[in-house]
Amino acid sequence: MERPEWRMAPSPLAALADRIETASTTTTKSATSNNSSSSDFLAESVYHNVRNIFTQNLLSQMSFVIDKMSLRNAAASLVTFCGKTCAYAFCFCPGVADVLVRLWNPPLDTMKRVLEESGITRMERLDAVSDRIAPAFPPMLQSLKFDSLIKTTRLLRRPATPPLGTANLDWYGSWTKRWSGAESDLFYVFVKHYHVLVAEFLPKDPTNIERICAPGLIMVHAQVLVNLDATVNRHASPQQTDESSGGAASITFDDVLADPDAQASALPLPPANATRQMAENRVIMLLRDFLSERNSGIASARRLFAVSFGYLLKAAARRVPIYDNNACYTLCDFLEEAFVILIRYEQHENNQHSALDWPFWLSVCKQMTSSHNTATEIKLFAFLYSTWSILVSDQGRKQSLCLDFLLEPEFFESRFNHWCPMVRAYFMRLLCWRVARFDDVESDVEM
Repeated sequence: MERPEWRMAPSPLAALADRIETASTTTTKSATSNNSSSSDFLAESVYHNVRNIFTQNLLSQMSFVIDKMSLRNAAASLVTFCGKTCAYAFCFCPGVADVLVRLWNPPLDTMKRVLEESGITRMERLDAVSDRIAPAFPPMLQSLKFDSLIKTTRLLRRPATPPLGTANLDWYGSWTKRWSGAESDLFYVFVKHYHVLVAEFLPKDPTNIERICAPGLIMVHAQVLVNLDATVNRHASPQQTDESSGGAASITFDDVLADPDAQASALPLPPANATRQMAENRVIMLLRDFLSERNSGIASARRLFAVSFGYLLKAAARRVPIYDNNACYTLCDFLEEAFVILIRYEQHENNQHSALDWPFWLSVCKQMTSSHNTATEIKLFAFLYSTWSILVSDQGRKQSLCLDFLLEPEFFESRFNHWCPMVRAYFMRLLCWRVARFDDVESDVEM
């Protein structure tokens, strides 16, 4: 279904650039032929039949996806295939996108956060931009075009009719956990290929408003943000039971020493993603795969995703309480992986497009230190130490990081003479081996 023959121009499923190119070439041809009307009718009939075969094949594959993704185990290659199928069916099959979006049930507050981070205020009118952007997308996505948050919320509250011929499919079965981003890479494979397809129908360099008005984009980004929030707060444990309930809180140290095997089953299990290494986190794996150099052929899609992910990461960071040590610790772990990928992507971009709002992230570092939590500060200094070469690759970032933060007189004195020996040791090590280190490369900032 990825072959270009299925979506050749002038089909409404063709990419915007292909349709524009085809329209410009057809206008130069002579229209004096006596058989032009019959040829046009035949061509339209052929295109119609091809579209029908294309959509019917995708619907049959969606039946396969729902069946296989409802099983207990699924191979990685199968999950990749199913994720691609969901992306193509989402964009090109009538009614599929309406059902799949409602399976996420994106919260109103989350979609509002996506809008706010994109710089779109509540009073801004998007009708004109949406009416201009939406016609370039396939007709199957027209129902998800974004005009306002209120209209979108009302739309999602109405139940969707299953696509024709799919009434027997278990749309709301056990596969919905994987579709929401849990237990497999299905959702993240979908996100990658959805952005690849959406980039084909957007203008070459879309503005933030044009990007948000793409049909279905705000719902997809809202679900990504939901998973980002779950990642940062993955150590949040449920409330412990009291002694009268006979739960884990009633286990004493003496009980464990007396018979550890008997008490092991009563100990609470951590969340599934709490034991997963951050380098193996599914969001990080999506970021690493999508923004790698081997995908340089889809530069517009990579740029679209990098910009969007930068906004979503900021939205997730704004909800982290500065006094929550576990959340701050996990955020630093996540940024340690994400910053390396995003900054490396920026360095290899021809137009030097920035996906990171460095003044915002510098303020995040300052906010962490304002909590006066020694564990948070130690983790922050360790994060800066490990990512230093990437962070200071830009001289402007290096200057603001050193002069406006680490070497700022009041902050420097308070941490250099900190009451906690560990904070002092980590801060001095950062100063000695990173800030004051000379690597035979002089710059105006160091001078």
